[in-house]
Amino acid sequence: MEQERKQKRENIAAGAVGAFLGSLVGVLCIVLIDQLGYVASISGLVMAVGALKGYELLGGRLSRMGAVISCVLILIMTYLAHQLTWAIAVAGVAEAGIFECFQAIPALLEAEALEGRIYWGNLALLYLFTLVGAVPTIISGLQGSDLPDLPRASAAAQGTEEVEAAFYPGNPKWMRPLRFSASLSMLLGLVPTVVLMFMAFGDDYAPSLILAGFGCLISSIVMMLIGLAHVQLAQNATFLMVRVNGMVWKVNLPLLNVSDTYRFTKKNGAIRAIRWDILSAEEQERARASILRAISLLSSGQVMPGSILSRAVMPLTDFQFIQEDSWRWLGSYANANGRRKKLSIPKAYPGFAPVPGMEPAQEPVPPRWGLFILSAALAAVLALAGAGFGLLLQSPALDSPAPTPTQPVEGTPSPAPTPTSLPDPQELFHVGEELGYAYTGVGYIKAPDGMFGYEGAYVDAHVPYSQDPVYPNDGRAIRSAAHGMEVEVTIAQSDGNAVDVVDSAYQAMVDAGMDIYEDGVTDTQYFEEYDVAVKQVSYFEEDRTKVRVVALYADYKQDGFYLSASITYQPELMDEDYPALLQELSDAYALTLPEIPPME
Repeated sequence: MEQERKQKRENIAAGAVGAFLGSLVGVLCIVLIDQLGYVASISGLVMAVGALKGYELLGGRLSRMGAVISCVLILIMTYLAHQLTWAIAVAGVAEAGIFECFQAIPALLEAEALEGRIYWGNLALLYLFTLVGAVPTIISGLQGSDLPDLPRASAAAQGTEEVEAAFYPGNPKWMRPLRFSASLSMLLGLVPTVVLMFMAFGDDYAPSLILAGFGCLISSIVMMLIGLAHVQLAQNATFLMVRVNGMVWKVNLPLLNVSDTYRFTKKNGAIRAIRWDILSAEEQERARASILRAISLLSSGQVMPGSILSRAVMPLTDFQFIQEDSWRWLGSYANANGRRKKLSIPKAYPGFAPVPGMEPAQEPVPPRWGLFILSAALAAVLALAGAGFGLLLQSPALDSPAPTPTQPVEGTPSPAPTPTSLPDPQELFHVGEELGYAYTGVGYIKAPDGMFGYEGAYVDAHVPYSQDPVYPNDGRAIRSAAHGMEVEVTIAQSDGNAVDVVDSAYQAMVDAGMDIYEDGVTDTQYFEEYDVAVKQVSYFEEDRTKVRVVALYADYKQDGFYLSASITYQPELMDEDYPALLQELSDAYALTLPEIPPME
């Protein structure tokens, strides 16, 4: 019989497994909704509920430790799910493996190949919906507690006429100051989160504003874990406390009313929760009879622990007082598994004290403004830390506006500015082995003074590797030739777009009097999404004894500055390494460069 009275204890390891499995359901939901073309943010609700309910299902119950474990898993798995949706999208475009794209997401964001504002905005919305799903689930889960040990048979078992009972209905209004201050502290961080996110959206998704918003969001999550206990304490004021022959019982009126033989009102609590103060005198009398009858059956052992009745009318067996403050009495009662369970009783019961001789509560509890101050301080600290880290990412020492994959072939990004102070650029000219190249060199040219807002910055450029690269215009351009290919790279400035830069380069060829073959001039191709333009031009040299084909290329960098390159074919100088070099240059500039046959 004693074995039957024992209750299932919390299993943290099994609960963690359950939370993980539940979070996998959330990941699947996020990915599937995204693939269907809908906004996946709302599936964050599924992530939160799945993880928390998974912990409760396998762990036996949801404790504060379980809530913390589940929240950590939710934060991690939500981020991974969001990353996976983007990896799938990138894989579909780049025709690469999902795992490879998953690993490449940070690099693509840094290179601005992905829209950072959309990426971070979707992640913020996903976390916001996850928070909306997590808060009520945690509150509901933490309201359950271990069932107490049932008292030994007493006079209550002999009949209600011998029972000395006192009923103490709670006054939820007495707990409103605590509920308000705790709820406000939990939601305080969400206000600056929304404001900062909107500011970031209007400021081209500045990392400092986005990270500051994330800091405020994290502060709300932390305060949610801290403030839940106070909100739960205020919620407990809806219980009815009953003292029968010296024993204190905690009665859940809505739960008792769902038991057919114990129903005392036709109200179902759908609109307003069933509380003692909203019952009529007749309903209160029926409730007293139902409660005393339940106490009689529970005390005599006629009802097994774990039933709805034992949860609705719960004895605080062998209650021992521990301490009190302005908001609660803290004590412990004997648990069914032989241990003692702590219990907080709100000071919302006029005339009631958990232990005889103690002073009952006389007035509403005061608010806990310390929680509000803590929330504001935590939000400020985390917001400043996030903003500082974002400014560090935006600082010139780390700012490297990287190229964007361009049509018609997506591949290796084009050269990126390198804001660093270099010694002699000619000494740093080298084969780009770190990029997988064997014939393409990486050189450095001086950036215009206004490009980065400071002097001494350089831009890297990809040209054929040779022993004698040339640096025209005082090092502001580089030209190198090898294996029948010559490339010259410089930085151009334009108030228009890449088409204007390419057309200006072509006009410069015309003004220089080059013998241009009109039928060999193509229209300028413009890829508006990336602000990249390409134009192919054919011309003659040395009395039309040599043919030259040049691809004029412009790629937007930042603030009106473009990387301008002329890629020239020299057919009479092409050798066996020409095809490999041509492929490397195609990758470097993300172009489909045509293969022109060598000439004798």
